[in-house]
Amino acid sequence: MLRVILDTNIYGMIIEDGIQRAFKEKTEALKGDLIIYGIGIVRNELRSTAKSRRWNGHNLRMALLDLYDSMTKDHIISLSPLAKSIASLYFGAYKSSGGACSWDEVRNDFMLVAQATLSRLDIVVSEDNRTLASKHAKNAYSRVNKENNMLTPGIIRYEEFKDRII
Repeated sequence: MLRVILDTNIYGMIIEDGIQRAFKEKTEALKGDLIIYGIGIVRNELRSTAKSRRWNGHNLRMALLDLYDSMTKDHIISLSPLAKSIASLYFGAYKSSGGACSWDEVRNDFMLVAQATLSRLDIVVSEDNRTLASKHAKNAYSRVNKENNMLTPGIIRYEEFKDRII
């Protein structure tokens, strides 16, 4: 069983590619082998899409939320207080290794990875190479998780995930 969480940007990429129906059908067909988890951080970021944004004549915000809800269904994980603490440790390690982004820029990404780690998810899918998937961030996750005897989920790009699913 592959347990995955998608970063916010991945939902937009699926819609941009026009393959949301194929993704929905494939995740349903792979139900026993693949679980896509949701988390409030991602849903809130999707909800912050402007109501006026359009995609192919449709409300983009609604399309994103529909895709998220259909793919995550009953698999929602809650952000724990411990995840917030671990995210803070990630940030310290990130800054000490030369990471340039501010806490405000990386907070949600680091909390997402921290909760994915605590929930023992296998993969985080992200295209955010400036923050979540940057070299400095990956080093921080590895260092903090190793110090705390936790396994770091794999971080893969959208194309790799899409190739595995479609």
